[in-house]
Amino acid sequence: MRVLLVCLAGLLVCLKTADSHSLPQKDYETDSSKHDITIPLNDTSGNNSSSVPDNSNGIFDSNTTTFIARSVTRVGKKESMGIYAHKNGKVKKILEGSMAVSPWSSKSRAYLGNKDGIYVYDTETEKLEKYGNLSDNVIGIAKENRTDDLYILTEDHVVYKVTEEGTKKIKVNEAEHAERIALDWDDNLYYIGANNQPYVVASDGAKKIEGLPANSTPTLISRPPITIEHGAWFISGQQAYIIYPNATSELYVFNDQEKLEYEKRNRAVQAIFLQVRDQTEE
Repeated sequence: MRVLLVCLAGLLVCLKTADSHSLPQKDYETDSSKHDITIPLNDTSGNNSSSVPDNSNGIFDSNTTTFIARSVTRVGKKESMGIYAHKNGKVKKILEGSMAVSPWSSKSRAYLGNKDGIYVYDTETEKLEKYGNLSDNVIGIAKENRTDDLYILTEDHVVYKVTEEGTKKIKVNEAEHAERIALDWDDNLYYIGANNQPYVVASDGAKKIEGLPANSTPTLISRPPITIEHGAWFISGQQAYIIYPNATSELYVFNDQEKLEYEKRNRAVQAIFLQVRDQTEE
């Protein structure tokens, strides 16, 4: 059975502009005093861990598992309401108090970060289990493309590489004061620093990504959700960029087919958005 795993990595937005440089715009309102839902952007299918995803067959069929992290903002502070899994038209909460899911997985497993360590969720059996023996408060998590090793970001903004099935962690000293982390398809590590600037971790230390607009504010950093073989996906405002392991960047221009895919994806996501909201407010 083909398993298509969709992992959250930021707000999914829909196309309302003819500007091919711009990201799609949101077509729903978010009231900061009410529930705020982070919607999936990344997806992959099949079992070939070296392949770039192909969205041509649609992303929300009966074999798709979609993860949605829900939060509520109270007095200007975002509080987690947990992670939900949507499959076969049904929604269920799988982990309380968590906001971190590993984006992109080629297998039927997703890794989730929580305040007491790492969990793994099997999308076929729909079972959640503790992964390894770490007890860190994990606020960000990413899985390597070629191996089962993970990178985690802890509450105190330290990055670790996690190996040996979650039993060993190694501090990534080059990634200082990280706010978010991401891997590209070649397993290069990127992070957003305390100054809101993106960096790539190279063999000779962390390097600031060049070529981005001054004072750019990151909305999202992740593996590319489209067929780009090298580099990571960086969004600032409504503009998408590809950032590369040599610390350069370039503006990404959407083609017509990609715009159609975003429109189709947005319609499917909105239906899930409403289902989660209605179910959790009952």
